Amino acid sequence: MPSDDLKREMARWEDAHREEFKKERKKQFVTGSGIPIERLYTPADLEKIDFNYLRDLGFPGEYPYARGMSATMSRGKLWSIQNYAGYATPQECNKLWKALVKEGSYGVAIAYDLPTQLGYDPDHPRAEGEVGRTGVSLASLRDWEIACEGIDIGKMLIGQVQNALAVVGLACHLCVAEKQKVPWTSVQGWAQNDILKEYMCRGNYIYPPAAGLRLATDLVAFCNKNVPSYRSYISYVHLSEKGANPVHEAAFGLANAFCYFDDAIARGMTVDDIAPNLTMHISCDHDNFFEEIAKMRAARKIWARVVKEKYHAKKPQSLNPRWQLVQGGTGLHREQYLNNIARTAIAVLAGTLAGCDVYAPRPYDEQFGIPSQEAMVTGIRCSQIVCNETGVTDYIDPLAGSYAVESLTHEIEARINEELQNIEKRGGVVKGIEEQYFQMTMARDSYEWQKKFESGEIIRVGVNAYHTEGEEEKPVRVYRADPKVGETRAREVQELRKNRDNANVSRSLKAIRDTALLPATPQNNIMPSVLDAVRCYATVGEIGDILREVWCEYRQAYKF
Repeated sequence: MPSDDLKREMARWEDAHREEFKKERKKQFVTGSGIPIERLYTPADLEKIDFNYLRDLGFPGEYPYARGMSATMSRGKLWSIQNYAGYATPQECNKLWKALVKEGSYGVAIAYDLPTQLGYDPDHPRAEGEVGRTGVSLASLRDWEIACEGIDIGKMLIGQVQNALAVVGLACHLCVAEKQKVPWTSVQGWAQNDILKEYMCRGNYIYPPAAGLRLATDLVAFCNKNVPSYRSYISYVHLSEKGANPVHEAAFGLANAFCYFDDAIARGMTVDDIAPNLTMHISCDHDNFFEEIAKMRAARKIWARVVKEKYHAKKPQSLNPRWQLVQGGTGLHREQYLNNIARTAIAVLAGTLAGCDVYAPRPYDEQFGIPSQEAMVTGIRCSQIVCNETGVTDYIDPLAGSYAVESLTHEIEARINEELQNIEKRGGVVKGIEEQYFQMTMARDSYEWQKKFESGEIIRVGVNAYHTEGEEEKPVRVYRADPKVGETRAREVQELRKNRDNANVSRSLKAIRDTALLPATPQNNIMPSVLDAVRCYATVGEIGDILREVWCEYRQAYKF
């Protein structure tokens, strides 16, 4: 339809329905990022943004990757399902992981307890009361051997959320593979190895930013050369969990990834040395279904453009990382907790329409603690229902060309680029962390959301609307760790120390210390010495402490 004809018809339509427009529920509709939502989208909106099919959209599996990473997407290979899962002990995890794989999970993401994440053994005084509370206590290779008994490391994908000491988790994974005679080239897994977001929002860092960056880059560079199917995750989802709106979530996550690139380049590497092994861990927890889809499309486009034009990547894999959709915990609620099943299914559907290729569905009872096996299986079923009972997997990017989605993608892309420029002007990510820019921005975003929630502008069914009197608010079955797990795990790690070759442990820990004292270069990668220590059954606490001796602990000075 010619543009002038469309404008005339649009004006006629608006005039004919003006009285009806006065009855709209709100004077203005906006997304979670504050982007106005127009009453109607037409071809005129695409003309307004000078939309060009080949430049702005392209074809699936091709630059700028707005439409997904492969040419066939779910028509060729259905997405993988992973569960974030970790019961308190290695023995419990062994049973749980086997059960989840049997139910259709492609792999598991290990949920660690806080002592393991922060480099403390179960018998450390600072671990008291925390052992096994938020996940599994895996202090050594011995624990990994128990947790993986009867599991084929060559066939099961194992991910882990360890961050500050992800190098230790990777070393344990590879050493178990060695014991099973599985070559490293066959090991499938990933590490949430994104230490920058820990300084920004999650808080589970140990060492100063420069040292944290070194460990993160060492792991990615090592895997790129030796473990090709092992990936590091850049975690956008925790930024969302901290309160970042969709634009800030995407911008901060991209900025973190580019900061890792800059660190690698400063150490004599190239982007192609680390980018092919990265996965984007992006959220779907906000309040606008189409904004979440547009956010993921815009982030993919920006990634491909920056990696190509600024970092001059040569490998196609560097331009086209995997994008895993993750539903975070803040989008779920304790009240009418079974409603969370619907929320999970909707999140998976959004990821499907956005072109993600891996899904981590959330269990409906996560708000009560470590999820039950029953709830984890229900999360798997949500993903399987979207996959098998909706027909959406028969289409490659069915929203492409949508006047609303393309307009929204364009606007989000522009706002993300503006925020990336702002971060650069402020001196980059590390400077922004030190000056609390990211923390303050997410605090403001969170405050704005909370005001809208409390006023009823944002509705959560069963939470601030649609209550049911006398409803049961707690699941029948909720997992709770044995109260004595801390004592049991402490005895087990003490027994390990008595029976191993402690001379070899001391030698290997000294090698880690010596490597950590050297400049951060490709030749001084710390992974080989960590692997040697893990083979000797050195513990996560011992490795964490030897690095504390070299780098000290980091204490963030808050400016609130």
